[in-house]
Amino acid sequence: MTVFEKIKWVVAILFVFLIILATNLIDQKNFLKVEEAIENIYEDRLLAKELLMGLTIQFHEKELSYALNDSVYLETQNDAINSDIIRILQIFEKATETRNENMVLHKLNENHSELIQLESNGSSDDKVYNKKYSVLFSAINENIKELSMIQVKEGRNQKLRAQDAVNSVKLFTKIEIYLLVFLGLIIQIIILYQPKKKVDE
Repeated sequence: MTVFEKIKWVVAILFVFLIILATNLIDQKNFLKVEEAIENIYEDRLLAKELLMGLTIQFHEKELSYALNDSVYLETQNDAINSDIIRILQIFEKATETRNENMVLHKLNENHSELIQLESNGSSDDKVYNKKYSVLFSAINENIKELSMIQVKEGRNQKLRAQDAVNSVKLFTKIEIYLLVFLGLIIQIIILYQPKKKVDE
């Protein structure tokens, strides 16, 4: 095997190696996007939905106790419920990612603070489920509903990002196969090509 033939072999193998390396790096990047999207869907969106469910239950219990004029519950459980709601809202605040989410959460915090203020300022007669309470609970329920819709929307966006990454992986895998077939043919031509020797006259 001549030096020229050896160089042809080395160049051909190096070329194939570089193509495979490049496509694998692209595949790896796309797989990381899929992994990140899956983690976001679970850690951020599902956790947020779970927290919102907890808030819904807590606010529903409070509203029901006012509607039923359950003074025993309001005197014994209300402070604990408020503390639990504040704790959930603080956890949720750390999990929020979008500007819209932060705005709605801010409104929810304000409405809850207003509810606590109303509870602490009111006399025993004011513990009746009146218009003020009705308006606040209605606003709170609307805030929670908006936050739930945002979770669905953001979860869908994460799913679309993951699907785009998967589609990219599929596309680059096909390109890689076609390139390898093409390079295999080129390498065969390079290796089998024998330059014509000049015939002595």
